[in-house]
Amino acid sequence: MSLLLPETEANAPSDEAPVPDVYRSLNFRSLQEPYNHSSHDTMASRYSTLDADSLEVMLNGGLERFYKKFNHLSRKINLQLPTPEVRFQDLSFSVEVPATNGSHNTVGSYLAKVFTPWKKPPAVTKHALLPMSGIIKPGSMTLILANPGAGKSTFLKALAGKLQRNSKTEIGGDILYSGFRGEEIELTKLVGLVDQADNHIPTLTVRETFKFADLCVNGLPEDQHDDMRDIAALRTELFLQILGLEGCADTVVGNALLRGVSGGERKRVTRYANGSVPLKALPVTAEEFNALFCQSAIYKKTMDAIAKGFNEHQFESAEDYKKAHSVVNLARSKDRSEFGLAFIQSTLLLLNRQKLNWLRDPPLLWGKIIEAILVGLVLGMIYYEVDSKYYLRMIFFSIALFQRQAWQQITISFQLRKVFYKQRPRNFFRTSSYAIAETVVQVPVNLTVSFILGTFFYFMSGLTRSFEKYIVFYLVLACFQHAISAYMTLLSALSPSITVGQALASISVSFFLLFSGNIILADLIPDYWIWMYWFNPLAWALRSNMLSEFSSHRYTPEQSKKLLDSFSIKQGTEYIWFGVGILLGYYLLFTTLNALALHHIRYEKYSGVSVKTSVDSVKQEEVYVEVNTPGAVEAVKAAKGSGLPFTPSNLCIRDLEYFVTLPSGEEKQLLHGITAHFEPGRMVALMGSSGAGKTTLMDVIAGRKTGGRIVGDIIVNGEPKNPANFSRITAYCEQMDIHSEAASIYEALVFSANLRLPPTFTKEEHLNLVNETLDLLELTPIASSMVGQLSVEQKKRVTIGVEVVSNPSILFLDEPTSGLDARSALIVMRGVQSIARTGRTVLCTIHQPSISIFELFDGLLLLQKGGYTAYFGDLGVDSVKMLEYFASIPGTQQIHAQYNPATYMMEVIGAGIGRDVKDYSVEYKNSELGKTNRDRTLQLCEVSEGFVRHSTLNYKPIATGFWNQLGQLAKKQQLTYWRSPQYNFMRMLLFPLFAIIFGTTFYQLSAGSLKKINSHIGLIYNSMDFIGVINLMTVIEVTCAERAVYYRERMSNYYSPLPYSLSLWFAEIPYLIVVIVLFVTIEYWLVGWSDNAGDFFFFMFIFYLYTSICTYVGQWMSALMPNEKVANVAVGALSCLFNLFSGFLLPRTAMKPGYKWFQYLMPSYYSLSALAGIQFGDDQHMIAVTTNGTTVNKTVAEYIHKTYDYHPERKYDFMAGLLVIWVVLQVAIYLTFKFVSHLKR
Repeated sequence: MSLLLPETEANAPSDEAPVPDVYRSLNFRSLQEPYNHSSHDTMASRYSTLDADSLEVMLNGGLERFYKKFNHLSRKINLQLPTPEVRFQDLSFSVEVPATNGSHNTVGSYLAKVFTPWKKPPAVTKHALLPMSGIIKPGSMTLILANPGAGKSTFLKALAGKLQRNSKTEIGGDILYSGFRGEEIELTKLVGLVDQADNHIPTLTVRETFKFADLCVNGLPEDQHDDMRDIAALRTELFLQILGLEGCADTVVGNALLRGVSGGERKRVTRYANGSVPLKALPVTAEEFNALFCQSAIYKKTMDAIAKGFNEHQFESAEDYKKAHSVVNLARSKDRSEFGLAFIQSTLLLLNRQKLNWLRDPPLLWGKIIEAILVGLVLGMIYYEVDSKYYLRMIFFSIALFQRQAWQQITISFQLRKVFYKQRPRNFFRTSSYAIAETVVQVPVNLTVSFILGTFFYFMSGLTRSFEKYIVFYLVLACFQHAISAYMTLLSALSPSITVGQALASISVSFFLLFSGNIILADLIPDYWIWMYWFNPLAWALRSNMLSEFSSHRYTPEQSKKLLDSFSIKQGTEYIWFGVGILLGYYLLFTTLNALALHHIRYEKYSGVSVKTSVDSVKQEEVYVEVNTPGAVEAVKAAKGSGLPFTPSNLCIRDLEYFVTLPSGEEKQLLHGITAHFEPGRMVALMGSSGAGKTTLMDVIAGRKTGGRIVGDIIVNGEPKNPANFSRITAYCEQMDIHSEAASIYEALVFSANLRLPPTFTKEEHLNLVNETLDLLELTPIASSMVGQLSVEQKKRVTIGVEVVSNPSILFLDEPTSGLDARSALIVMRGVQSIARTGRTVLCTIHQPSISIFELFDGLLLLQKGGYTAYFGDLGVDSVKMLEYFASIPGTQQIHAQYNPATYMMEVIGAGIGRDVKDYSVEYKNSELGKTNRDRTLQLCEVSEGFVRHSTLNYKPIATGFWNQLGQLAKKQQLTYWRSPQYNFMRMLLFPLFAIIFGTTFYQLSAGSLKKINSHIGLIYNSMDFIGVINLMTVIEVTCAERAVYYRERMSNYYSPLPYSLSLWFAEIPYLIVVIVLFVTIEYWLVGWSDNAGDFFFFMFIFYLYTSICTYVGQWMSALMPNEKVANVAVGALSCLFNLFSGFLLPRTAMKPGYKWFQYLMPSYYSLSALAGIQFGDDQHMIAVTTNGTTVNKTVAEYIHKTYDYHPERKYDFMAGLLVIWVVLQVAIYLTFKFVSHLKR
């Protein structure tokens, strides 16, 4: 088949073809201009010059005139936009998918793969694309129409060379680009793919995002042709103007938690910033502009005609062949760089972007600095003038803590990786430039942190006060800090997820800590592990600083030798500089490997093909039908709708205004005196250009704004809106599709129904409503699919579904058709209409609706830029009432025949591209319609006998009781954990591995000497600290991933914070029990500790308590801190305090009274005291102990009593201390979820 017939002379694009109305004028001087098709002046002299002194001057006369001038100038300098001809022959694609619809990975499935690797899960082959053939001609635009799941995105990915090739996929047929296969050319030069995902750096502004894309793709303006240089300097501003984004150019892009541009604006940012649109040249006509979907802007070069192969590739003429062949030859050429900027320029640009990303996250930067100050002061305070026998542990910790700080880099790098995966294939930059910028931007932060922390520690701890020794100490510290940061960055590139990256980091850090020469001294390390000591960067850093300190003149040679021997460190100052050199070598090695990993490894999420699609059971003839809007509710019977009772509600807004405070301290008004009413049984559209305040108005009415100042009245059934019960009668479908990705569609709707419907409804009624909603939204065939595996349009339907099942009286929908194809959008909106017909009040923002969808609405509230009302009233059949209103205003052009009324009225008010038009808000305010509507609104604001006052219904803010909330949440969290194998299975896999490593290192090691007993205590300290820290760090991602969902559900009053916080506790319990039992059992018996069963089980219980406390600290920080990165900084600081006050790095007996009390706040103190006490507190073996040059024999019990203050008889006191901290933590988590919110709207 052919998707596009070959162009004929009659239909081929022409340079003089008229520009469609939407592109004709950027600045309307009269409303007649966009509809004025006057003849074009073709005199070349009119377009011989293009004044680019400023954007206003360049666009003087409108876009059409600018395009003509630009086209003339392009021909003058031989700058053209040739495109290849794309032919596909018998193109097909099949993929092996699970045979069970909705199947997904779980902890159980991962375990099955480990223990039964020979069993393969059942799978079937899904043919996403059946063999097809066609041609896409240069200069053309092809529209692909198909039902959801029919393979539209797969087809586009195939043409762009983006389909995954692996053992489970098969790509058939050929795709030729002017006769060449994709692997024979640089395909990224010719083909760009704009996908559905809006992946941007949320903290950058729209202008910064555009400017970065512009420079990466097109290069610097000064590198352009002389005649194009001034125009190139205005490229970014030009596209901001064309795309109607000049009003939000300095607004951050934002994401689910950071309020930024609107959804429509973000989508336009994606269109420009993905680099698919060539910016080196601008199209002459709209046709050529739209054809840019499959081309790259490269200079056309002439070449001799090539006769050979002409007939083989079936070109229409030799001229066609020459043009197409020259384009592809350019793509194959290696003479011209595929990048817009030179290496140094590109690296500097990336470095500037990375710098902005860091500076736009003040909590992260200040968190790191504050952490450095606090930890440095605490470290210096604890080790203030401490005895030199503790220097090994002291210097060890001052270096090792940078591993915990570097661990945060995994999260930071991961949050930018999706943007990297989008931009790198489009040749925005070289991978090496990105890797260098990624590591260099960390240098000033790292140096500042290490300087602050290291300086406080060095001069307070009593180390040699010599500038030379301080410089060596700081140099080693900084070298290790950069080496370990580069290593963590490398792990982020190697890992498919943050959880896996943290798992790899935990394995590495366990080796680094254990074999550093501190936990177990070097001469006690078994031969089969000694290689780790010499490859360990932490060991090299520790050895260098120890040798530097003990080579100073404050120690005699005998003292130095004796102390270094006690630490099992060989003498030799040459090792100081060996260490510095090796650490720098590691830094360069890890940075290079990071660049290679980023270049060659991709973990892009692929939207797989399900066994069934939502269209399997749909009768096509039932979809596209003519719909006329009824004049009254009574005239229509709802085809579908909930039979559950509800209270109809009139919603009125009177003189509503909204103000936000700018960073400068000034107030900006976003909504201006809006008065309107929304009645039961009616569906009202809320429309306006992007940035006009549609979502803002919806948020204000629904009570979703977290800041700003609201003026005016919101009245429901004659009473002022009561926030306490308003959520009980409303449902809000947000633009962002925020859901728990581990839940199935059916589970998500059941969860919402069970929590938001009152207990007066039976379970059967709940399920009937859920099934009815699934049918209404055509989700039944895929109801068992996981939300995380759904397409954008399927997620949108789920977003609507979870709100509809709450049986609301008032339904708010914020752009419900965004991301939906035409068929799905019509299905969804007809479903919403049927909901309205049951007597519910529906207010819906919508962007660019089709005629069929627009005429489903009963009324329209139209906002003009600035938040003013341009129109409010009925639409009428075929929108006649709205059209008659605008036609009654002098100077307003009449609508053309067959024209979309929604598009017409948006053009009339000047929406979209910043036109200067008549102020229709003034026209509406002074019109009879405006006065009539205001009178009607004031009337509805009064209490009426026809409507029940909600204050009389005794609504509770939350529909169900505590135990139902707890049960539903606990079930949901358990399912989420069961379906999060990367988190829980990794713990089950890694903890036994760590136990084997620790156990084999200390295998049956006796406690017969001072070195050995200290190493045993060091192992207990390291085991509980390390296992605790792993849980502390990894739980953050899991909790933060669900935090946005929690905010959405809490704003809708699904549940209260207490059952939610308890559900997090319940979810962790079974997995913590399993992993602690595995770890302790393996390590305990390999090391050969006490064979008393009571001691073993008490050891395990204390270990469980401490690990669970660390896990819940991670959950607490996830709720308390503004984002995941800052939470990582916070837990890093807390883990440092846990270590410092544990009683191992500095025993309690050596601590000074001024801060010794702080140990009572640390769970690590209680845990280590209990664990070490029960193992060695009654040990009567004799060991030699040297004190002040005198050696005496003491029992192990005496030694740990005097040195560490461990008393086995106090073990239950220590256990009680842990239990108290555990309870306090649960209270803290609850209070944080109750009172702290980082949602910014």
